[in-house]
Amino acid sequence: MSIHDELDRTRRALQALEKSVAGLRQQLGPHLDVLRLMDDVARCSADLARLQEQVRAPHRHELVVIPDDDRDHGLWGAGDVDHEGLGAPGRRAP
Repeated sequence: MSIHDELDRTRRALQALEKSVAGLRQQLGPHLDVLRLMDDVARCSADLARLQEQVRAPHRHELVVIPDDDRDHGLWGAGDVDHEGLGAPGRRAP
């Protein structure tokens, strides 16, 4: 069975579960456990939709090149970077 068949089968099973939980909601009302089930099913639906999207159009990871050149020291001259992690001048640690 292909991945698309498995995803379709999972989607149909999840839709059946949504329908069943909706029936419980009608029978029991806004019971805490029914509401939690509804949230869980909604989260599973969102996860499945993301998974289907990833399978349909896999994201290509873009290669980021980090140059070996010397960094721009002007980016670090704001003054507060000099004391990063050390506290302000003249202060002592408690």
